[in-house]
Amino acid sequence: MATVTSTAPTIQPAVRARGIFSWRNRQLMIAFLFIVPALINFTVFRYIPIASSIRASLYEYSLLRGLRDFIGLDHYARMLNDWVFWDSLKVTALFVIYKVPIQIVLSLALAVLLQRETVGAGVVRSAVLTPMVTSVIVASIIWAMMYHSQLGLIQSMLGAVGIPRQAFLSDASRALPAITVMMIWKDLGFSLIILLAGLKAIPHTYYEAALVDGANAWEAFRRVTIPLLMPVLMFVVVTQAVFSFQVFVPVYQMTQGGPLDSTKVLVYYIYQQGFRFQDMGYASALSVVALIILIIVSYGLMRWLRPQT
Repeated sequence: MATVTSTAPTIQPAVRARGIFSWRNRQLMIAFLFIVPALINFTVFRYIPIASSIRASLYEYSLLRGLRDFIGLDHYARMLNDWVFWDSLKVTALFVIYKVPIQIVLSLALAVLLQRETVGAGVVRSAVLTPMVTSVIVASIIWAMMYHSQLGLIQSMLGAVGIPRQAFLSDASRALPAITVMMIWKDLGFSLIILLAGLKAIPHTYYEAALVDGANAWEAFRRVTIPLLMPVLMFVVVTQAVFSFQVFVPVYQMTQGGPLDSTKVLVYYIYQQGFRFQDMGYASALSVVALIILIIVSYGLMRWLRPQT
């Protein structure tokens, strides 16, 4: 009995150590090490700034003087009577409504056309994907030059077919659609490459079964392609809606929110309050509200587009 009692404490830690460093646990630890950089990135550049913004929104705060008096929810109450905030929210919503459906429809149509390896398909894919890797600030400068009311390339093209010159960026009714066209051109490649991958992942046997059942091309697209592509469509729609809601650079570069605030989107208004008017407390409150709106919109879109089981 004495021998058994003396060796038990030695055997038990060894068994425990083997359990901790088992093959499964080692795999889990390796997997965790791979996601540590992403966790650090999100913590440092996402979660900590969000927490700091929530805290700053409760204070009088400027970049020059820092945090001053605690004012609670006064900034949020101020938004209720801030007509510029509501107008910027309306402009942002219009931009999302203009851009996302048109971009999704165009990218889906191109993906269907380019999923087959035909002559010239690679050239078209390259032409569509090139804007995606172009800097948005560079694209904004180039398109602003193309939209120029006197010397722009687009004006020359319109004049060649007998259409008079158009004031794209200086007309309140055309500035936002003009920026929308540029951003659709810029982001079309992202949607295309995701949808093209989703289309190629659909087994061809489903289309053969639909053909045997007498379905034509449109019926096969509507009853086979769209349902099977719905998870990919949900991802593209949600991500593009979120990205579009945060549009800033083209507005800053091309119109500065004008003319007549017709392109003053919410993020540009936040920039004005924080960096031009030095009211970082109110800008932080606006950022928190924008985050809440994005969460609600993303959740609603995911519920709406979720594949039915």
